[in-house]
Amino acid sequence: MLPVLAAADDWVVVAKPSGLAVHRSPELNDPTYVVQEARRQFGRYVWPVHRLDRPTSGCLLLAFSAEAVEPLAASLAGGRKRYLAMVRGCAAIGPPVVIETPMKDSFGVLRAARTTARCLAATPDPRASLVLAEPHTGRFHQVRRHLRDLSHPVLGDGVHGDSRVNRWWREARGLHRLGLHCVALDLVLPDGEPLRARCPIPDDLGAVWAALPGWLDAAAAVDA
Repeated sequence: MLPVLAAADDWVVVAKPSGLAVHRSPELNDPTYVVQEARRQFGRYVWPVHRLDRPTSGCLLLAFSAEAVEPLAASLAGGRKRYLAMVRGCAAIGPPVVIETPMKDSFGVLRAARTTARCLAATPDPRASLVLAEPHTGRFHQVRRHLRDLSHPVLGDGVHGDSRVNRWWREARGLHRLGLHCVALDLVLPDGEPLRARCPIPDDLGAVWAALPGWLDAAAAVDA
């Protein structure tokens, strides 16, 4: 069952778990995926308005008709998506940092990319930080790649991260997933109404963060 965070006649925001792909892909051989589960749960077809990487959890906006996808996507492009990221290293707590490293698209063309990141909490032993990241563009793996460019890759990231450090966190602290969670979604809907969705910290991340002083309080204070 996908927890419902917000809903209306034309759309629904669900809490996507880590490890579940949004839709069927030739690169994956998953028996289930979000779109399939949502169709079973709601008894109707759904279309993803945006994507979350398979290992990322959090707010996912789905449309209940193909015609609703484009206007919802346009609204989302003008809105805000915010992620909580558990990263390697002890980052500096201070003003937000803007990362604008361009990224290649699927055709190898460099595209502009922009992410704002702010450290919410940091732990010197073991060295890790909790970062609030807001992508302003929608490039592939954008948050993960931009945090890597800051030398603070997301923990548990087997593509852009540090395999040795990831292994330590997995074996010593029980982090068996990517430390990235889409915690907040804010936009103005096509009809002018606001959409505000918040996704609680999943139990698997919460169990790891609970052992790090102040992390759960910092995560809960994102909208305070």
